[in-house]
Amino acid sequence: MIFQILLRNVPEFQYIINAIIATIGRTLDIISTRYVSKELQLETNKFARRLGWPGAILIQVPLIILCSFDFYFALFLFVWSFYLFANNLEGSWYIKQVGEEQYKNELKNQLNQSKPLRIVLGEISSLLTYTISGILILFFIFVLNDYIGVVFICVALIFQGIMGTIRSIKYLLQLKKER
Repeated sequence: MIFQILLRNVPEFQYIINAIIATIGRTLDIISTRYVSKELQLETNKFARRLGWPGAILIQVPLIILCSFDFYFALFLFVWSFYLFANNLEGSWYIKQVGEEQYKNELKNQLNQSKPLRIVLGEISSLLTYTISGILILFFIFVLNDYIGVVFICVALIFQGIMGTIRSIKYLLQLKKER
């Protein structure tokens, strides 16, 4: 399906499906970003922060158009956007509670008191989770041709997603009771 526009046997509705998939992904990311950071003070993408909301939304259009030409590009954009959506929601309860400005100031204050190595070690979970899992999946598929290994990696990801969420919510609710 790569570059469907070059292929003659692709039904036109596939382009629409691709655009819908890409649009849903980008919409989830934008909505969750808006929910957490209305003023874009917490936006990590400097370009989007500089453009503001109108510009950040406008740059989605060519991206969605590009992804409409290929299902796999649209799928990639959806999955990546979904990860961004989930990441934006993580800890958003606290940001909504204290406010965007206070959260940013608290973060800056703690960062100024922390050693760079501690900051790096505390922030590499995405590298360890997504990158290592992705590498293992690619290794099992393309090097070992072992799909059962991929199934077990996926089950481990699913299990961690469920158990990690349950443990985190349980811990936070227990802390709330300790008040």
